[in-house]
Amino acid sequence: MISSKAQLRTDTNKVNLKGTFLQGKNHDLPTMLWFSDLVEPAENFEAFFRQEGNKILDVRNVWLLNIRNMGDSDHHESFDMADISADIHRFMDQ
Repeated sequence: MISSKAQLRTDTNKVNLKGTFLQGKNHDLPTMLWFSDLVEPAENFEAFFRQEGNKILDVRNVWLLNIRNMGDSDHHESFDMADISADIHRFMDQ
């Protein structure tokens, strides 16, 4: 089932990754990418990063990203590592 916010793409080079940006304690922190797994979308990990005692947001901003065919990210029939890697490169270039 495709999320109502995701699109089914026919061109693998137009697949867009979507997720949630978590701002760290300072605006000039490096950014970490956190990807969903094949079981649950990346948004389910937001509580982990915001829980008391978790120090990650003290030193990093975090993008909780869904890979293609997960959550709100675009869907495509191809799900191979080369395409997933290309999606990540496009996201980082944006």
